[in-house]
Amino acid sequence: MRKHFILFSILFLLNSCGVIVMNGLSDDYNKLTDEQKAMVVSFKPDQPTDKNKIYVITASELKQEVKKYPKALVYTFANSCSSEFCKPLYVYENWAKENDYKLFLVMVSYANIEETLLQNTPSQLYVIDSNYYGNGPFGKYVGYFQNELKGLKYNAKEDWNGGLFFFKNGEFVNNLNELPKN
Repeated sequence: MRKHFILFSILFLLNSCGVIVMNGLSDDYNKLTDEQKAMVVSFKPDQPTDKNKIYVITASELKQEVKKYPKALVYTFANSCSSEFCKPLYVYENWAKENDYKLFLVMVSYANIEETLLQNTPSQLYVIDSNYYGNGPFGKYVGYFQNELKGLKYNAKEDWNGGLFFFKNGEFVNNLNELPKN
């Protein structure tokens, strides 16, 4: 027991001194540089978007945008994800283009944003408006956003099937882990 106390004390000390940086407990907005913060703006419906900005968006706002296209794909992703289900953004862009889908790239937080920005994607970048969902723990607000995208009550029991959300004529069709094979 004494060893655990000493270990936790050392970890607390290192964390409070800034030696250990923990990402992912919240949306990590406060960890952005001033230059990155200047890129983040509120989404305004029916306003042109600027490729050099990242738009903070809710699921209901995004669903209104999706309605403007016959087929849309919303990809919610974590920057620098190393899962087998996370591909470089160009993979999703190519698939969407080949299959006539409008692609919406939605970051689930700001953690490791520089890795996404380095991909220099031609698609507009969005980020979940965690404040709208109560700015609680990371997993909770992401689940609320994804539930709302699927047309469920925001706090419904999570039934996670992946970060790819497919829409036809503005209506949610399904969500998957991987892009469908043609």
